[in-house]
Amino acid sequence: MGLTNFILTVAGVGAVVMLLKGDVKQSATVLRRNVKHIRNWLEEESSAASKLALFLSITIPFFF
Repeated sequence: MGLTNFILTVAGVGAVVMLLKGDVKQSATVLRRNVKHIRNWLEEESSAASKLALFLSITIPFFF
């Protein structure tokens, strides 16, 4: 009886560990992908802002 309980406990804990391990890997993958998207968005916004600043620095002197 005690041996059976021990085996079932080990099997249950092993199953939980395997499920959590897969969940952690999936979460890490999603986080990495989100960070990559955010980095791309920031680069695009930075590029757009610098283009706008260049455009304004060229066009504003003509109005004054």
